[in-house]
Amino acid sequence: MSDLVNAAVQRKWELQAYGGYKDEILDSVKDSITFKLSGPGMVAASYLSDAQEVLQGNPEAARQFINIAKLIMFEFELGFNGR
Repeated sequence: MSDLVNAAVQRKWELQAYGGYKDEILDSVKDSITFKLSGPGMVAASYLSDAQEVLQGNPEAARQFINIAKLIMFEFELGFNGR
């Protein structure tokens, strides 16, 4: 499979998983006041709170918020030692 096709498949997956593109989400996280004042852990916690709020009415959005929180946790190595 070509790199272009792989990139298209990845972008499609990102939309499904996060409701947006990974690079744009991470840029938004890094630009947020919460990130600047409290760090990535607080941003992840905020996404989990958002997921709780919409869980009953919009499970798809809740799933995407949880996936974004996990993305932040992995991207910023929050509690992971890379074993």
